[in-house]
Amino acid sequence: MRFLRLLPFLLLLPAGAVPITPGVVVPEVDNPTVYDPPPAQRLNSYYEALARSGSAEEAMRFEGEIYLIMTRNTSPTINFLMESASVALDAGDQDTARTALTSVTELDPNFAEGLARLATIAYDDGDLKQAESLLKRALRLEPRHFAAWTGLGLVREDLGDFRGAEEAYREALFYHPYLDGAKRGLIRMEARLDGLSL
Repeated sequence: MRFLRLLPFLLLLPAGAVPITPGVVVPEVDNPTVYDPPPAQRLNSYYEALARSGSAEEAMRFEGEIYLIMTRNTSPTINFLMESASVALDAGDQDTARTALTSVTELDPNFAEGLARLATIAYDDGDLKQAESLLKRALRLEPRHFAAWTGLGLVREDLGDFRGAEEAYREALFYHPYLDGAKRGLIRMEARLDGLSL
């Protein structure tokens, strides 16, 4: 289940949670000077920061912020199904996860993360063509989805499309320069393609 590990599901904490000191009343007031950018704008900023990150530790922080946004949907039903699928996968229950993720993609065909996660099931089932199709759909919706690019590299590698796999790994590293799976995949493909060219 190597591809599954490329798409970690992060536990979401309540936004704006502040520790309260006992006996101290914290007034609930709106602060008009605080600007919270919309998710799409924050996502763009995090992707830009990730591409410019100077260390793996810094990249991990931006990666986490990206996943927090990408794994959320405006539909509570889809969020519930995504969490149910994650719990099922952790328990090794692929059938339940497949059912939940299929429902996600039916309810919202434009939810890139749902498509990418369903691709993990197809990959683990050995249905490489279906996995490839789902990943391509996810990448049309979110071309910066570095985990989907890495997954596509794995699928193409297993299909024997080594040049296509190399391109996919390079795309993943363009958006996330410290992604280990993509780095290792690119090294494998460069070695294999060098061998074929001899």
